[in-house]
Amino acid sequence: MRTRVAIHFCLLIALSFSATFLARAQVAQSNAYGPEVKAFLDFMRQEETELDFQIRHNEIARREYIRSKNRIAIHRQTVLSIAKQRGEDYVPEIHVVAAAEVNQIIEGGLTALKGIRQGDVINQKWRYLGSVTRGEVFHIFERITPE
Repeated sequence: MRTRVAIHFCLLIALSFSATFLARAQVAQSNAYGPEVKAFLDFMRQEETELDFQIRHNEIARREYIRSKNRIAIHRQTVLSIAKQRGEDYVPEIHVVAAAEVNQIIEGGLTALKGIRQGDVINQKWRYLGSVTRGEVFHIFERITPE
């Protein structure tokens, strides 16, 4: 019994230290960006907090929780990469969709993506930014605004 309590106590301390480290890393990371990107990062943190609440209270299935966590992580990384690449404090409209969801935004779904390369424009609405495999395949699109 004492061993079990000691293990739980050690795990609690380790989680506390890791949470503190992650919070400091996120603050340091967000300080490198302007107000638009900082607001986006704060929004992503709020989304993760809401997801954690939902899974703790059995409001969503574990599968949906994992899909949503992966989607948030990919979305965050994509926006940060674009901000660094373009050197602008701007958050483009990014859509991260699982392969099974592509048909919700692209007519023809995965079939329409055959032969499409990173940077190609689809239906004058979407720029294909690529795909990421994180538990499952996610496709990343940027909405193109008419000029």
